[in-house]
Amino acid sequence: MELSIGRNNMQIEKLTNFDKFYIASLFYYCFLINSSIFILFPILYFPWFFGIRVIIACVLVIFVVQQQLKWGYFRVNKFLFVLSFLFFLTAFLPSLYHTTTFLLLRVFIDFYFTYMFFLLYKKKYLSPLVNIATVFMFTVIIFAIIGFVYAFIGNRPTMVVPFRTSFYYWYLTTGTNSSFGGIIRPGGIYDEPGTLSYFICLLCFLRVFSKKNDGVTFVLLLLGNITFSMIHAMIFVLFILYLVFKYKKKKAFVFYTVLVFVITLAMYIPLRETIDDRLLARFEGVRVDGGQVTGMNRAYLFNNELEFLREDFYNIFLWGAPRGNDGLTIIHTERRFGESPLTFLVRDGIFIAWLYYFFLSFFLLCSVIDKKRFFIYISIFLMLLQRQAFFSFGTGSGAAVLILFLTGLDLIKRRLDKMKWMFKSTIYVKAKK
Repeated sequence: MELSIGRNNMQIEKLTNFDKFYIASLFYYCFLINSSIFILFPILYFPWFFGIRVIIACVLVIFVVQQQLKWGYFRVNKFLFVLSFLFFLTAFLPSLYHTTTFLLLRVFIDFYFTYMFFLLYKKKYLSPLVNIATVFMFTVIIFAIIGFVYAFIGNRPTMVVPFRTSFYYWYLTTGTNSSFGGIIRPGGIYDEPGTLSYFICLLCFLRVFSKKNDGVTFVLLLLGNITFSMIHAMIFVLFILYLVFKYKKKKAFVFYTVLVFVITLAMYIPLRETIDDRLLARFEGVRVDGGQVTGMNRAYLFNNELEFLREDFYNIFLWGAPRGNDGLTIIHTERRFGESPLTFLVRDGIFIAWLYYFFLSFFLLCSVIDKKRFFIYISIFLMLLQRQAFFSFGTGSGAAVLILFLTGLDLIKRRLDKMKWMFKSTIYVKAKK
């Protein structure tokens, strides 16, 4: 059975049964695996995080074997294969240094599952994924807003469960770990509001790359401010700048500019006090004082890592923090850390952290090559500075990084091919003269 998904140059691109299975799995990896369902129902932790991925991996293996037997070959993303193989090789070094299998056999389980899955990714999967995810994310945001209003008018949480060092609250249709009296920062189906913001932004980036309607993307980002995320507010402003430069020569530019201003103002006025207290106040007082970053709720985590790195720069830079018999680093037990650009370097050393910095450098390079999407690539860069993930799930998503990387890589290839063609054309015209 085949399904038509669109037209490109009068050719119908079709999806096979395997394609549809892959898209469903892609949706799980990119938007569902981080669901907080295991917080509310701990018994589901293993089947949700590992059981489903094992099933997906088995189907992929069967498909690859089938293709090999039928055609004598199967196609994979060669660049991603080389990249993941290099990472696996370099990860051996700190494992040998710390004499532990903890990294290769436990920490990198997520890496093996995620990167093996993306070896079979095709760009034709992007558009249907974005279509499904858009409907899903609008549903999550609407439920988040309902839950916010439910809490705002004075209702108590319908469910409270212990979570990490605090509690996870469920308010009718949304979860959160951030509740201040009658004001909550809704997190939707995710463990915290910042994670919901992360996946809203991911979807919006993918919508830009797949050339979906910018108006819908704008509404998604606008409504995402219900999370009161500082980085989300910054990305929202950058997206507005992207729209300004994209449509500045269009006749309807003035109309859309006024419309954006009116919609934003209409949402701000009723919640002015809440927004000022929960969002805008987070930008105040951010400064560097005596080599320490202050004024942000994650600043102390960055300061802890910076101080730890200074204590023994050479060894920590190369091999990461010392590890105990259980494989965990000292920093896991002695200090709070995480959610900063130094996290992987301090915890695992440069032989593992290099892949994270490679992705950061890639998106910075993209912003230079693909100037039309400059603000989009800078937004991705800023998001990854806060959410350091390139293989794991949790507060970030390795799948999210990979799909952005592979989509960006395809766009950059086309951009470079166009630049090369223009350069050859110019040389040819000059030679003809």
